[in-house]
Amino acid sequence: MGCAISTSPVVSAQVPQKRSTHPRGQRPQGQGQAKVNKLTPRNWTNVVAFGGGAGRSRSASKSCEKLFVDDEFPPNDSSVFRHKPITKKIVWKRPGELCRRPMLISDGTSRHDMKQGDLNDCWFLSTLSAIAEKPQLMSKIIPDDYAFDNPDYNGKFHCRFWQFGEWVDIYIDDLLPTVNGEILFAHSSDPDEFWVSLVEKAYAKLNQSYESLEYGFEADAFTDLTGGLAEWYNPQDLREEDFYLIRAAFQCGAVVGCLSVDKEGRCDRKKKGMVSNHSYVITGVEEIAYTDSTVKLIRVRNPWGDTEWEGPWSDGSEEWLHVSEETKCDLELTSQDDGEFWMCYNDFRREFCNMIICNLSPDFDHDGISDKAEYQIVDYGCWRIGENAGGWLECDTFHHNPQYIVTLHPDANIQRRFSGRLPLVISLIQVYKRHQKLDGIGLYAVGFELFQLFGSTTNQMSKSFFDKTDPLMPENEETYAEYRETSGRFFLEPGDYLLVPSTQQVNQERDYLLRLYSVSKMECSPLANCIDDEWEC
Repeated sequence: MGCAISTSPVVSAQVPQKRSTHPRGQRPQGQGQAKVNKLTPRNWTNVVAFGGGAGRSRSASKSCEKLFVDDEFPPNDSSVFRHKPITKKIVWKRPGELCRRPMLISDGTSRHDMKQGDLNDCWFLSTLSAIAEKPQLMSKIIPDDYAFDNPDYNGKFHCRFWQFGEWVDIYIDDLLPTVNGEILFAHSSDPDEFWVSLVEKAYAKLNQSYESLEYGFEADAFTDLTGGLAEWYNPQDLREEDFYLIRAAFQCGAVVGCLSVDKEGRCDRKKKGMVSNHSYVITGVEEIAYTDSTVKLIRVRNPWGDTEWEGPWSDGSEEWLHVSEETKCDLELTSQDDGEFWMCYNDFRREFCNMIICNLSPDFDHDGISDKAEYQIVDYGCWRIGENAGGWLECDTFHHNPQYIVTLHPDANIQRRFSGRLPLVISLIQVYKRHQKLDGIGLYAVGFELFQLFGSTTNQMSKSFFDKTDPLMPENEETYAEYRETSGRFFLEPGDYLLVPSTQQVNQERDYLLRLYSVSKMECSPLANCIDDEWEC
């Protein structure tokens, strides 16, 4: 079974001039810094709740009635599925009831901890598995050292997620849904470790049910787990030299996720072990000596914790017979069915239809390395029916949309780095909660246009301006599509620009968040039709 959300970019038959209709890749149907001297999750080792022999620790002897039970996300079927039928008898149990020596984290957090359960949330778990290797990010998500043996242990777990411009605290009880004594959903490969299950439950509470987590985009998971920026690529459009972009991004700490192509209906031989429409994460990128040349390899992990690629360079394949033992050791090559496998770059481009490189700040010069965004601007707004929801550029009411003036100030040093231009990355996020899909409310196709201005203005730009002025094309050629977040990368001359965010269709009402990143001084100010006093997270 695959776990990717089913959606297709929404592109009108009439395309605005200079606006690409090339989608990011079609989906098949179906910063926080750890405090000084504070242990991060990478080196947390919890003392267990239950001691050896017949004795029990102080915390374990507490009556279950005294432990926290979350009334907002109660341990019953309503928190699991709202619409899907529940066919199994679910019993909610605390970690101390599931094993003799429960720990939140044993020997640090790792990508190998992740085991997907009976929930189609690989898009979330694959991203979480990559972030598990980054203690400074994990300490933001799990801010407290939660120990089951602590005398103050009360069954209340604290987790944090980024939501539309701010970090949100989520508190849950540690009762987990089980069937026949086994955790039903995500769990750790170590049966005594529970951080994976508890973070997934906290994310389910944030989205009002486990069912809300079914099918999604890795980019959304990355943003919610870090507050960073995710940018999309189509692997089948990647050039041979783009391998080094992926390697640089990975080596510099980016999370790189990927979605497998649709192979439904094909025989097992043609599937070669790949799961259709499934989210994976890249865990290694290397170029090694091979026979008389070199080969470009990418290591990928399936969040199921099993089911691997069976083609060239897979575990035990004959290609490895021509690789030195020292190199295989450096690559941490194993023959375990742990969901992690190597494949060559060319096969990677064929087997995946989407790749997402996620950084805490943009890679302005597109060398795969995240750059420090010296200037960042966040602006909140909303589209309201009959006021400023004017639709995209092909609509006669486009000029009714919110209009912002973006000013880029000259900087000779930066312009020398970027061939006389200034880099700018714009991100537009529509405020959409995952639980809304269970009520039949979907994502809108959203986007934005950027226009160069010649001379200052204090008045709203009229329809005639947009009729005779072409928008600037972003480097990554974004289109309007039904994604929560869309972004564009520009290299611009110093000066003033007009930024217009919009939904594709007229009179679609929703809140939004604009994020602008640059390495040079910039300003963003509302010009017309901007509404922010009603904005709510």
